Amino acid sequence: MRTMPQLTRRRDPNTTQETWGVYYGDVQVGTIAERAGNPAGSPRWQWACDFYPGSHPSEHAKGTAETFDQARGAFEIAWRFFHAKRYGG
Repeated sequence: MRTMPQLTRRRDPNTTQETWGVYYGDVQVGTIAERAGNPAGSPRWQWACDFYPGSHPSEHAKGTAETFDQARGAFEIAWRFFHAKRYGG
């Protein structure tokens, strides 16, 4: 039985805001990052679940969150939907 790669995060050292690439095996499938220049009182974090080539723009999901953990949780939910639709589970 073939095992499915786990999602992993890698910090991007080349950004001024805290930014994490999210990977499925070797493929970057999204990001979780601090937002820059956002007005006071707006969500501090943003996330995006998508990758090129291979995903259609209608399959992309993105959003904002108050905390890193909330952004991570929202990303993981979006990834489960994407993965199930794309790979059947």
